[in-house]
Amino acid sequence: MDYSHDFYVNKALTLEKQFSQNKYFGTREAGLFQYIEGNIPVILSAPHTVRQIRNGTHKKADIFTGSLGIILQELTNCHLIYRTYTGKGDANRDIECPYKAQLMKKITDNNILYLIDLHGMGENREFDIDIGTLRGKSIETSLEKIILNSFFSFNIKDVRFDYLFDADKEGTVTNTIWNNLSINSFQIEINAIYRNLKVKKNHPNFLRLIRSIEQLILSLG
Repeated sequence: MDYSHDFYVNKALTLEKQFSQNKYFGTREAGLFQYIEGNIPVILSAPHTVRQIRNGTHKKADIFTGSLGIILQELTNCHLIYRTYTGKGDANRDIECPYKAQLMKKITDNNILYLIDLHGMGENREFDIDIGTLRGKSIETSLEKIILNSFFSFNIKDVRFDYLFDADKEGTVTNTIWNNLSINSFQIEINAIYRNLKVKKNHPNFLRLIRSIEQLILSLG
């Protein structure tokens, strides 16, 4: 069923409550992360749904990336792993962590072929999307056109590859999965104008974002 952006905005606002608890530290009772099994060979990852700790300091959550991941999982029946509690580290920077260990296990157990790691950048960035591919190493060349077409189809035009966020630092989810399992792996950095639902003018953009990544996942699946 083709719902309006209001439907998905309201759904995301409800889903986001689990992440925004305790000023976006989440709750210990939820555990460090949750996993939802799918039935297509694509897994979404959202490691920054809550605050993370890097170099001893708290970093802000990439708000609504967890809610986005849950909505996309329901739409496509892909696999999904997402952080639910800050804990002591950063799943996108720590070299070894339970989050990435579980992610690698699920990829292996389910013969998953594609990893999409969801992140957020500030609205001050002058572009919409940055796809991190370890400067082209972690995806097949043919995948670039599929990614671009998915966003272009819903009028998200300024999509760049490895522009500011190439995901190539040691410990990133994309780098870890590529180097250990050699499956197509890429990071999507999403401008806040497409995901910050606390700002009403962003609401229509959120539906375009959902439809773009939904089409991308289904194209891969």
